[in-house]
Amino acid sequence: MKKMWLIGLNTFRESIRKKTLYIILIFALIVIGASKLFSFLTAEEELKMIKDVSFSAIEFFGALIAIFGSLYALSGEIERRTIYTLLTKPIRRSDFVIGKFFGVSMIIFVNFILASAFFIGLLIFKKSPPDIQVFKTLLLIFFELILIGSITLALGTFTSDAFNIICSFFLYIVGHLTSYGKELIERMESVVMRGLTDMLYTLVPNYENFNIRDKIVVGLDVSWSYVGWTILYGILYLCIALEIALYFFEKREI
Repeated sequence: MKKMWLIGLNTFRESIRKKTLYIILIFALIVIGASKLFSFLTAEEELKMIKDVSFSAIEFFGALIAIFGSLYALSGEIERRTIYTLLTKPIRRSDFVIGKFFGVSMIIFVNFILASAFFIGLLIFKKSPPDIQVFKTLLLIFFELILIGSITLALGTFTSDAFNIICSFFLYIVGHLTSYGKELIERMESVVMRGLTDMLYTLVPNYENFNIRDKIVVGLDVSWSYVGWTILYGILYLCIALEIALYFFEKREI
């Protein structure tokens, strides 16, 4: 466990030196701050717009940080050839992969906290302190980002960086269109195509499960049971992604 933690800490230290992640975070803060420009709306409508824009910014830019942070975590070691030194030491490959996941999770967490704190500060400035529903939304966004990071890390163990980026973004987009995909499957007449599409629908992580901002923005309550089951769903997919990462990294010739 100590080796995993040290690898994770080293990954985090290296990642915070990447200018790309700072640029993404700055853009996220700018977009959240720009939501104040809707002051011409009524107070209630302005607050809804601030929440909607801020939740979307935290999720989207957080996904970018999760993808690029996970990408750098593995490919960076290979490009610098430091991975050869690490694996010649008494470090198991499983320790290396899990350690990298810890490091990526720390990167995601720090950036998520900074963006969320800025958003909460904006709500307080608008004299509308966040309620429990806001924190539920943020909690689900965080677990979505961790899941995105784990999948990108898993893909990085057996694909090129270019394919990894394309595939990660593809999964992110498709994962938020699953409701439309379900409707499309039901309309298909071909049994074979319906079966193949349904299998794809099942395999692709349903990121839309983590999206409750539309309900929260209009004032609807989301139960803790839904939040709990969604987090459990995310943890299950996360474990599968890490198992895939461990399997392919063990097989990989380095």
